[in-house]
Amino acid sequence: MFHGWRIVAISSPAQAVSTGLTFYVYGLFLAPIESEFGASRLAATLGLTLLILVQGCVSPLLGAMMDRGSIRAIMATGALMMGAGLVGLSFATAFWQVGLLFASLVAVGSHCFGPLATSTLVAKWFSARRGRALGIAAVGASLGGFVFPPLVAALLAGFGWRGALLEMGVFVALCAIPIALFVRSRPEEVGEVPDGIHAAASGTESRAFRTGPTDAPMGAPLAASEAPALSTGELLRSRNLWVITASLGLAWCSVGVLLAHLIPYAMDRGFSAERAALLMSAYAGAGVAGRLVFGALADRFDKRAVLASAVALLGLGWSGMIASPSFLLLLAACLGMGVGVGGLMPLWGALTGACFGRAGFGRAMGLMNPLMFPFNLAGAPIAAWLYDRTGDYTTAFTGFLATLAASIAIACLLRVPAVEPGSPLPAASEASGAA
Repeated sequence: MFHGWRIVAISSPAQAVSTGLTFYVYGLFLAPIESEFGASRLAATLGLTLLILVQGCVSPLLGAMMDRGSIRAIMATGALMMGAGLVGLSFATAFWQVGLLFASLVAVGSHCFGPLATSTLVAKWFSARRGRALGIAAVGASLGGFVFPPLVAALLAGFGWRGALLEMGVFVALCAIPIALFVRSRPEEVGEVPDGIHAAASGTESRAFRTGPTDAPMGAPLAASEAPALSTGELLRSRNLWVITASLGLAWCSVGVLLAHLIPYAMDRGFSAERAALLMSAYAGAGVAGRLVFGALADRFDKRAVLASAVALLGLGWSGMIASPSFLLLLAACLGMGVGVGGLMPLWGALTGACFGRAGFGRAMGLMNPLMFPFNLAGAPIAAWLYDRTGDYTTAFTGFLATLAASIAIACLLRVPAVEPGSPLPAASEASGAA
């Protein structure tokens, strides 16, 4: 069995823990923390904004480190950091301590073994089937959002917010053990090359089997064909980097609003915390289908069209939220948004790999994170500010439909190269010009 699929199997639960115990359960802690420390909704919501801000700031350095060094060491260290941060939060005695711990140990730690790390790891192992592999790995983020909100809600009910954070922290720290034991940063470390070809240490093929298409004839010399990565300056001059950043940043602007405000929105409408958590679980669970479907489509069809379809589905679900629906209609809207959002992460990785190759994948994704600041940071606090002044979310939710329309329009400007840099294989079924 190609070891790359084992890497995918490790990456998926890593995403589940890193995102499920931060973004997806954040809303459950708003009310108890507001009550404990007398904070406003806006101040409490800023914790999620700080997490995004810090992760964006460290992303360029982290991405470059992953392209050059041991992804395994970075991921294991991150799990220990996040676990320590959650344990520390359980002992916080002032609101500023909550913000400091969440924006440092929790933010950096979760980022070290979350989607950026696992996407970079999987991209090192796959080329022709990268979209599918990234989609399967990204299923973990949805599963984390599906599983952890009701579990954490039960912990909150049984042990209070401090006890829940303590148990979460111990669990996350223990995740460093399987990461350290089983992750391998690159296929060359175990005598393989991307997509499942076993190679001898000399670089010639001793035995081979292919899990994906390849143009290399059997018995031909094999090597990890990895072109030199673009420098930071070259990446910043790339049209594709800016197009990917703008399109996905605009789409994720509304996603940040949803993660921070879906549970409070549902509770404001009279639904219990348990039913509100069910909505978040439904949204996250539907993302499983989105990640698998859109990840597979990215390997077969025009990636721009696939991205536009995912964003359009997100917009359709968002429209259902604005309609002030019943619980069943709100549930349907969350399912639609989940499928659309689910496709964004594997599409981001597939587009980045197709445009910049294995060697520059981590650096390119690392640069895009801080460039998305204007989009990711603005949404949740703007929605909270409007809520504090109007008493509901209608105005805020309506405005974010425009960001989704702009995301689709900008995606049309992307130019995917016919051949992935550093690879003899077609990077996309469509040849749409040079980067």
